[in-house]
Amino acid sequence: MGKPVRYLYELTDRMGAQLYEALREEDFDEVIEREYEYYLTQASVGGESREAFIDWLLQELSDSDREEFEERSGGEELAAWLMSHPAEGIEESYRERYAREEVEFASAGLIKSESGKYLPSLWAHLDVENDAEAARFFGLISDPPTDAAGRHIDSDRRYPFPSEIANEIKALHEEADALETALRRGANGPPHEDLHHVIQDKISVLRHRARLLDQNTMLGLILISGFDCTVHGGTVPFDKPIPRAEIIGCPACGYPICPFCANCYSIDPSTVEQAEEYLASCDEVSGMAYCGQCGDWSVGFMLRFLRLKRCPIPDRYKNYQPEARKALFVTTNRVAALPNREAILQSIAEKFTRGASGIISEKDPSGEIWGIPERHPEGWVVTVCYPEER
Repeated sequence: MGKPVRYLYELTDRMGAQLYEALREEDFDEVIEREYEYYLTQASVGGESREAFIDWLLQELSDSDREEFEERSGGEELAAWLMSHPAEGIEESYRERYAREEVEFASAGLIKSESGKYLPSLWAHLDVENDAEAARFFGLISDPPTDAAGRHIDSDRRYPFPSEIANEIKALHEEADALETALRRGANGPPHEDLHHVIQDKISVLRHRARLLDQNTMLGLILISGFDCTVHGGTVPFDKPIPRAEIIGCPACGYPICPFCANCYSIDPSTVEQAEEYLASCDEVSGMAYCGQCGDWSVGFMLRFLRLKRCPIPDRYKNYQPEARKALFVTTNRVAALPNREAILQSIAEKFTRGASGIISEKDPSGEIWGIPERHPEGWVVTVCYPEER
């Protein structure tokens, strides 16, 4: 419902619905440069791409350079000789050309629409919706260096991944590796089938814990400085940057609660009595504050609004649990004709029961469907319809 929320990412000081969208031109330039250095290094003697480079080189050599190489090889088959001889003084310029061409060839993957820069297809598996993956791939949060023993140590790099967490993740992977090695070797003979499954399950648990710890730590380091409110059309700055998961959002639609446009009144409640009035308004036909995105004015929304504005919370609401509510559900003819209408109604009813009083949005192959709660003297009525039928 509405446009995606665009956040101000502290890492780049730019707006984006995801970190990938908020990347700067130099972030993409660094990826391209990193790929170039990779191909340049791997085309050297001992590199993973040395053989591929030689195949390319033998097609590109000028006659004079070929003669020079053959003279240096002393009659040895040229491709075999080049595998272990760098042919200094001539080869360097060819390796640079090779690396540039490989990067250009690889640059046929994802495109960053604003700048037109390419993301190398070698990494086309990158999930651009995943902020943690994007932050690591573009080097915005750097892994800490390691000591001689291979353990991560503290770093003065900007936005480093915490060394103690990196070591914990490393230990989990090492334990999983040791179990896998023991299974492969079968030092005491092949384990009983049940024991084999137990060990495999433990390996999976260790890997999963490591991934989860890495992901959650990364997301905690990707801080948001504000967001672009589409309701009043302005950027909302936060008092201090916070992780995206900690942004206070509407309980019904998840849209960030905007301190500038959620309140229906010019003065925020400053006493417990005034906060009580806001919460009591949820039992009326409209609330004293509401979500600008979906219109929710439930007790759940009101409590989040009061917390956002650092207003006092009445004691009886500090452990608030919404009470189940009943409503008359009315569907339009179009919704009633859908084969999955029961599933749609059930999903909307569950959200309403949990306290939502604004527009409840439900995705469907036929289009977006709304549940619109309205409070009447005789009780709640929820109209289920397409937006254009409202």
